[in-house]
Amino acid sequence: MKKLIRAIVDSKIYFILFLFFFSIGIFFILRYDKAFLLKHLDTIRFEFANIFFVQITKIGEYYTFVFFFFYFLYKKSRVSFSILFLGVTMPLISYLLKQYFKHPRPLTYFLETVDKFPVHLIDGVHYHSGHNSFPSGHTMAAFSIFTLLALYSTNKFLQLSYFLLALLVGLSRIYLVQHFLEDVLFGASIGMLLGILSFYIFSILLKDKKKPDIS
Repeated sequence: MKKLIRAIVDSKIYFILFLFFFSIGIFFILRYDKAFLLKHLDTIRFEFANIFFVQITKIGEYYTFVFFFFYFLYKKSRVSFSILFLGVTMPLISYLLKQYFKHPRPLTYFLETVDKFPVHLIDGVHYHSGHNSFPSGHTMAAFSIFTLLALYSTNKFLQLSYFLLALLVGLSRIYLVQHFLEDVLFGASIGMLLGILSFYIFSILLKDKKKPDIS
């Protein structure tokens, strides 16, 4: 436990930014209606942002796990085992939570609750429907792996970069009208906890006195 606490303290810039993001997210959830951000982002949408978020959202897919797993495997680093653990457990937990909560996707929500669709859809984007919105799997994936990498790093610039990448994935899910803020916020929270859990489990199992610095 001491090793985990020390790693969190060493990565405090990542976790401070997460707490700031979480606090703002809770404020918006309590202050505004469910679709507020989706409607607001629709008013400022432009072509470059469309292309950017279509690409950035892919960081929350399995390619990222595969890339980092083989990268650290090539480096003969035990971090690869932590990433493999996340790659197996994260999708399972995401699926079980989605099946339990059964919250509607934005597309389904708008079709069921309003007469006129309130936002414009982006050409070329495959929009998910149904009742599997909560939590956001892409956001959970991004925050799980980047939290893990932040814990293994002492480089402040890398820690900041990891948070910004994870945050952009979360924002992309709202911008692309795939999730609501609550889906993203709690997906990020669960992903962060999974990243911490993975770090803790493999630090204990391997009983190493010093964490590898991946910076």
